[in-house]
Amino acid sequence: METTELINEPRRLTRPKGDRWLGGVASGLGEYFELSPTIYRIAFVVLALAGGTGVLLYVVAWLVIPEEGAADSIAGVELRKHRDRPRRLLGLAILGLAAILALSSAHIWPSPGNLWVAVALGIAAVVWWRCGPATPGRRRVVVASLLGACALAVVGLVLAVRVPLFAGIGNRNDSPAIAQDIHSKYTLGIGKLALDFSHVQLPKGETFVKATVGIGDLRVAVPEDATVDVVGRAQAGDVQLLGQDDSGMHVRSHIVDRTGSGRVLVLDLRTGLGKVEVARG
Repeated sequence: METTELINEPRRLTRPKGDRWLGGVASGLGEYFELSPTIYRIAFVVLALAGGTGVLLYVVAWLVIPEEGAADSIAGVELRKHRDRPRRLLGLAILGLAAILALSSAHIWPSPGNLWVAVALGIAAVVWWRCGPATPGRRRVVVASLLGACALAVVGLVLAVRVPLFAGIGNRNDSPAIAQDIHSKYTLGIGKLALDFSHVQLPKGETFVKATVGIGDLRVAVPEDATVDVVGRAQAGDVQLLGQDDSGMHVRSHIVDRTGSGRVLVLDLRTGLGKVEVARG
């Protein structure tokens, strides 16, 4: 009696030549983990918009994941070429790290935190470089490491927008009844901060208020009879100051709306990711 032995060829993480938008990274990840490539595409785009990390991770993945049908990745081929010249490899690694740090500090998007981006890229590169046959153990390591890299990217984002985590999370409303109750500084880590000064009779002269929200919305209602001198900033988001609307990356808007009352409210308003809004009444 003859028996037939079925040998399952181990799967490899590769970049398919078909069904790809750019380099095939998302398609390869989707096929390997049996998930829709759209999930990975959305993740890369979100990380790219949230600090550029997605672009860097995609480039590294493209370098270390071999293309379908190829024996090795682009990075693997280059490493073998220079295996006998470790100093050159070290120099290339230093140059690559410098490029990553320079790119992450560029002002085309909010800086995602240089050190954390470098660590996240390193973890992702090692994982993709070493992943071979799709054994359960290797899959768990890959998934855990990728989750760790994403977590580090999120930490980098938090550092990039300078989120004051110890300043609280949630919604906060402050409606002082008199000018003496207005604080010179308000801070919230994540959430919505609403300051209502609309019914306060300000004293003659200037009243200074600085308010910061790490991630979320900041809204300030100002008195009808006061001159308002306001600077609003958002690393990524929307700034609406007394009818003037600016949105995008690294937004800075300055408005002076005079009333001639001699009462001036000077506002310095900032948010990392979110919206700054100033309105009368």
